[in-house]
Amino acid sequence: MPVLEVYEELGVDGGCHLFTFDPPGLLAWGRSREEALREAPGQAAALRGLLAEHGLLGVLKEAWEARETPELKVAETVRGRNQVSHGGTKATFARDLVPVSGDEIPGFLRWLAALRTTLWALRDRIPPEGYSFRSLPHRMTIEEQLRHIAGCDRWYLSRFWDNLPRLPRSRDVWHKLELNRGRALSMLGGMTAEDRARTLKTDHEVWSARKLFRRFAYHEKFHRDTIERDLALFLEREGA
Repeated sequence: MPVLEVYEELGVDGGCHLFTFDPPGLLAWGRSREEALREAPGQAAALRGLLAEHGLLGVLKEAWEARETPELKVAETVRGRNQVSHGGTKATFARDLVPVSGDEIPGFLRWLAALRTTLWALRDRIPPEGYSFRSLPHRMTIEEQLRHIAGCDRWYLSRFWDNLPRLPRSRDVWHKLELNRGRALSMLGGMTAEDRARTLKTDHEVWSARKLFRRFAYHEKFHRDTIERDLALFLEREGA
C-alpha cells in the first residue's frame, strides 16, 4: 500500500494539524487528533487530484492511484503550547531544518501556483454582498480573510528578510492578492544558496527556507478552506 508521511502538530487546546513535506503544506486539521485523522483520507484524495491536474504527482514521495487511499504514517509529532484548533501554528519539525536544494525551488513555486488557482476559483462565486459576510461574530468576513492571506504573504517574507520595500496600495482585494503573491514568488524564486541553507529565530520562532515554503502552502489551504466553508453558509442562508 502507498504511504503518505504526515507530520503532526498537537496544540495545548487539543487541536491537531497534519502537515506534509512532499508536497509542503497542510493536509488536514481538526479540533482533535481524531478529527484531523478522519479528515485526512478525503484531503489526501483532493491533494492527489490537484497535483495530477497540474502535472505535479512527481513531488509525492510515493504516488498512489486515484482509486487508492494511502496509508498515513506519522513521521514526527510536535506538541506545542500554542492553540491549534483554529489554525494557529508554530511547530518546527526536524524536516524543516533540512536545507533546500536549488533543484527543489521550481517545484515549490509550481505547487504554490497550483494552490493559488484554488483560491482564485472562488472569485466568480462570491457575490458582491458576500464579501461582508462573517459566519460568527468573532470571525473575519470573507473579504477580511482574503486580505489576511495577502498580508501574510508579506508577513512570511518578513520572517526571513528585513526591510522589505512597500508595494503600491490597492483597495481591490484580488489585486492586493496578486501584488503580494508576485513579490513573494520573486523572492522565493531568487533564494541564494545561503538563503536556502540558513536558519534564524524571529520573534521566538525558528525559520528556514523549507519551513517558509511549508507555511506559505499551509496558510493558503487553511484559509481557502475557511472561505469555502463561509461562502457555502452564506449562499445557503441566501437561498442561492
